[in-house]
Amino acid sequence: MLARKPLDVVVVLARVMDGAIVQSWPVGQLAPGVVRSVTWDGKLADAAQPNGRYEFRVLPGAGARIQAAANPGPLATGFFDLVDHMFPIRGRHDFGGRAAGFGTGRSGHTHQGHDVFAKCGTRLVAARGGVVKLNKYQGNAGNYIVIDGDGTDVDYVYMHMQSRSPLKKGARVLTGRQIGRVGDTGDAQGCHLHFELWGAPGWYTGGKPLNPLPFLQAWDQFS
Repeated sequence: MLARKPLDVVVVLARVMDGAIVQSWPVGQLAPGVVRSVTWDGKLADAAQPNGRYEFRVLPGAGARIQAAANPGPLATGFFDLVDHMFPIRGRHDFGGRAAGFGTGRSGHTHQGHDVFAKCGTRLVAARGGVVKLNKYQGNAGNYIVIDGDGTDVDYVYMHMQSRSPLKKGARVLTGRQIGRVGDTGDAQGCHLHFELWGAPGWYTGGKPLNPLPFLQAWDQFS
């Protein structure tokens, strides 16, 4: 925020769905030409807040909680949507037919993920933030990356990427960060993302694959 004249302000974060005030920051005197910022980690008293729309409101002076309820006209506002997952393909896509699904037959094994088709080069982002466990090339998977999802005990696996992800093993990734682009590397027929979810303790370390389609469809509805 940038003030045009000296102002004593407080920034309030409101949850739009129910109007609750989640947090406030007493910024104090804001001088013209000076940019100040506030950040929020998505939690309240160490508890993750529910998905939905939130709004920053810049209010004059102290007593922000009272003014937020009584004054319908804050000095400035800005909203954002808080989500715990994001659909990994950021462009037009197709969930394919039966052969694309989890558990369908493959040569010598069953399909352990779901294929989502999109134009080669379409951006891929992390469906859930976490730590990169693997970033490799394999003959069947092509260029692939495995991310251990924060707070989920689930590994998120992205295969057939156009090129190797720039993210290194051990790197921390935020939800929605670009990890690569849709490709057809490895044993792939057409440009698509082969996406897998593995329960604890993880991908090929004792965990078991989960059917990712219901999750993908849910994320696709809001992101």
